[in-house]
Amino acid sequence: MVAAFIRGGHENGLLVTAKHFPGYGDTSIDSHRSIASVEGNLEHLQTVEFPPFRKAIESGVDAILLAHARVPALDPEPGRITTVSPKVVNEVLKDQLGFKGVVLTDALEMRGLTELYDPQKGSPTAQAAVDAVKAGCDVIMLPTDPDGPFHAIVEAVHRGQIPESRIDESARKVLMMKASVGLDKVRFVNLDQAATLTGKPEDKDFAQHIADEAVTLVRHNGRVLPLQKTEKLAGSDEMRGQDSQAKHDLVVIVLAGALESNNGRDFEKALKSRCPDARIIYFDNRSSGGAAPEVLDAASKADRVVVAAYVAHRDVRRIIVDGKLITSFGLLGPSGQLLQQVLAIAPEKTVVVALGSPYLIESFPQIQTYLCTYAMASTSEISAVKALFGEIQNHAKLPVTLPGVASRGFSLPWPTQHSPQQ
Repeated sequence: MVAAFIRGGHENGLLVTAKHFPGYGDTSIDSHRSIASVEGNLEHLQTVEFPPFRKAIESGVDAILLAHARVPALDPEPGRITTVSPKVVNEVLKDQLGFKGVVLTDALEMRGLTELYDPQKGSPTAQAAVDAVKAGCDVIMLPTDPDGPFHAIVEAVHRGQIPESRIDESARKVLMMKASVGLDKVRFVNLDQAATLTGKPEDKDFAQHIADEAVTLVRHNGRVLPLQKTEKLAGSDEMRGQDSQAKHDLVVIVLAGALESNNGRDFEKALKSRCPDARIIYFDNRSSGGAAPEVLDAASKADRVVVAAYVAHRDVRRIIVDGKLITSFGLLGPSGQLLQQVLAIAPEKTVVVALGSPYLIESFPQIQTYLCTYAMASTSEISAVKALFGEIQNHAKLPVTLPGVASRGFSLPWPTQHSPQQ
């Protein structure tokens, strides 16, 4: 996957960065908030964490971004993380793995780095920037105060703490990287051409094809899919406006912790073109207030329920519920509570579509019918609707393992005939 991504990026004029070295999959702490740690031994690092980076280097990746994390197997020094470790950057990444490209820090504003420094001795980001350059980093990313790190690095050079050759080495690598994509000849983008170059019909069609091929059926109880298309009834808009409590054969709940303005709009348009009288309800933690009873009433009366859940790809969250530590994958607060309630009153007739992270089902294992799209893009919204109505019959395989649900590579055949009403 790493090799394919790099190849595709390079073939289309992009620079590609691999991150977060030396691996960030086994940490349980978000380094935006505190100091993370990768506790695996050297054998684990060699067999699990390093292979994607080896393949990236072999494939000519332009840059590698470091993890703000302690890796005791590589540098046992207490309080020293990858970003400021010469052992990790120089001895492991450059010498052992042979990386010759640009090394980037993660954002210097993150507490997983700044907590290591005493603010009484000066700006933590300035101290970290100097240590990162000493360790072999070429680019300092996102300090809260750019002037502080800049002047700190200059002063460190003047004091002899950082040799000028170290700065020259980084500058040369950055300039070579820019030249590899022609930035030494043409430095500016023609903005008038941007929309034309990125909005070609054939590119949009290709993007839709990719989304169609990706959507995956992970669970199906045999009672929901495929949905049936319906004809629009005369006067249905007026009737729906007069009686929001009326029974609808299909109720669609667009659900998220925080919906963005465009979430669900293409999903609704595609679904309405197939089932004009479906009732669409938008619900999130910010604006839905006391709407849950109305949503649950509509779900209980419907023949079938679709929950389009928008779940960002992000770190898992661990919270205390009834005195117990639980791991949450995606939805907390009113939106998560609403999904629990819908699944409690209408589990057999409800299909959940995960738009974004596929891990949602780990927090809601009672889901009986489950689709994954892996993205919130409009193409994924359209693909999800096509799949719900049986218009997609792909052979998609689950690209990740969902513990207790399905293993990586799992494939479930799509239902080809309409299920009987229950």
